[in-house]
Amino acid sequence: MEDFLMKKKLISILLCAGMVISLAGCGETGKEEKAENEAKKGETLTIYTNSGSDGRGEWLEEKAKEAGFDIQFIDAGAAETQSRLIAEKNAPVADVVFGLNSIIWSSLKSEDILTEYVPKWAGEVESELNDPDGFYHATVKQAILLCYDENQISEEEAPKDWPDLWQKEEFHGKYEYLTGLSGGTVRNVLAGILTRYADPEGELGISDEGWKEIESYYKNGSPNESGVDLYARIADTNNPIICGQMWSSGIESRDEQYGTKTAYAVPEVGVPYAVEAIGIVNGTKKLDEAKEFVDWFGSAEVQGQWAEEFSTLPANEKAVDKANEFNQEIAKIPAQDIDWDLVAENIDAWCEKIILEYMP
Repeated sequence: MEDFLMKKKLISILLCAGMVISLAGCGETGKEEKAENEAKKGETLTIYTNSGSDGRGEWLEEKAKEAGFDIQFIDAGAAETQSRLIAEKNAPVADVVFGLNSIIWSSLKSEDILTEYVPKWAGEVESELNDPDGFYHATVKQAILLCYDENQISEEEAPKDWPDLWQKEEFHGKYEYLTGLSGGTVRNVLAGILTRYADPEGELGISDEGWKEIESYYKNGSPNESGVDLYARIADTNNPIICGQMWSSGIESRDEQYGTKTAYAVPEVGVPYAVEAIGIVNGTKKLDEAKEFVDWFGSAEVQGQWAEEFSTLPANEKAVDKANEFNQEIAKIPAQDIDWDLVAENIDAWCEKIILEYMP
């Protein structure tokens, strides 16, 4: 009996000792994980962007530091940024990327460059501007508009949508189209037209009707003049051109320079927006801090400050009141619902077809 009691006591002692050791081990593991997370919190986030010029990078570094983030910028053109991200796919250098445009964002998503994350402010942005799968979310936008001069043509007489230009004879030869198709603005215009005629059975995803519309667009318009601004042509009353494409942020300075009074069409389908966005690079070792930075940068508070500092139009609707009066008016124009995945997949081929078959 005594032997049995001694064995039972010994087993109890050993079990208690094991629990103490186990708990101690858990405590040490917890301390190690906490220390590791704290170390990561202080690490530098590498951010790729094409939107760090004109003092933006320096301003953001300062504001981010005040918010507790240590960031470094790699600022380059949109195409170069895209190429770097793809080249570094298997060994990513960047943690976060922002800026660019919808076509490039869609391409990065298809290349598996981004990791899914829906920031806290995502619901404060028009759903059409965000990636529906949560890989990137809009921060800044500017409308791509069909503009005309109210000094020369009234709202009643003006085109109401892009197809009016080639479908109504009174506008034939009076609108400008661009012969160079590599720029972001012209590609947004083409995306806004062609995706209305999306057809999975059609050539390059577009119906026969869509290609006939594009053919008419180039047949009945006037090519841009090299080195001559659209507004110089519009302001010249001896020039037949009365309208053409323009990005919203370029309007105010041109009205001041050329004495025009810009108005623009607001189609029922909305207008294409050149959208800057933010996303997290797939494979980052600083995922938690990257998420915190995205939550901070896209917030109404920070985007409102960004708008005040750089005269931008925030995608975050709670920050729009910080934009200037002109941009607040632009913000009322609805965004066209465009299949950017279709555009990213086909835009180069569309442009090649247009140059070879439809460009005079």
